[in-house]
Amino acid sequence: MIYVTSDLHGCLEDWKSLLQKIRFSDNDTMFVLGDCVDLGPDPIGLLHDMMERPNVFPILGNHEWMFARCARTIPPEANMDNLMSFFDDYSIRDLAQWAADGGQHTLAQFLDLDEEGREAILDYIGEMTLYEETEADGVSFVLTHSGIEEFDPDQPLEDYPPSAFLMAHPEPGMEYFPDRTVIVGHRPTYRLKGGTAGKILDDGGIIYIDCGAAHKEDGGCVGCLRLDDFEEFYID
Repeated sequence: MIYVTSDLHGCLEDWKSLLQKIRFSDNDTMFVLGDCVDLGPDPIGLLHDMMERPNVFPILGNHEWMFARCARTIPPEANMDNLMSFFDDYSIRDLAQWAADGGQHTLAQFLDLDEEGREAILDYIGEMTLYEETEADGVSFVLTHSGIEEFDPDQPLEDYPPSAFLMAHPEPGMEYFPDRTVIVGHRPTYRLKGGTAGKILDDGGIIYIDCGAAHKEDGGCVGCLRLDDFEEFYID
């Protein structure tokens, strides 16, 4: 079976509950459409768990991109007490922007790792793809974190810049391909026209699966879609 989830935002226990609920096995495939880090309680723990599962395929989200951009400039000897001494004004602005966007806990957990552990996390993020293509029960899918910015039906996916897949905002009613369904995360469905808090929004050409795991105060949860039969699963 092929499953897709998105925007787990450090919700490690919800992730484990989801895998248990769907009885995820070595014969299954799970695509995670980005934003595994930031906002939630255990982002590094979540990445560690995903790293140990060869049949889990992460796609890069804007939160991973910002995390890696900041973390790659952090020297091995840095910790929470001396961190600021290693940054210039420009880098501090990037770090402050990331922290303001929910990165504080990710940063703290990252700094608790030794040099080898930090490198392993950054290598894992560096291997994340910008999109994936798959097929289930005769239906073709394009999976990406946010959609495709400045979409051109004649432009091959591999020709888009990385930024095109990280911060797109496709609205309900839009369609990318006549013969492929696009699945995206990035924006919680309750913020979309026709969306409901904590529910996947299937809009035909685009399926929105960010159910707001990091926004439980607004009714959000972890959502997951099984592509073989379109069954939906939720962890509140």
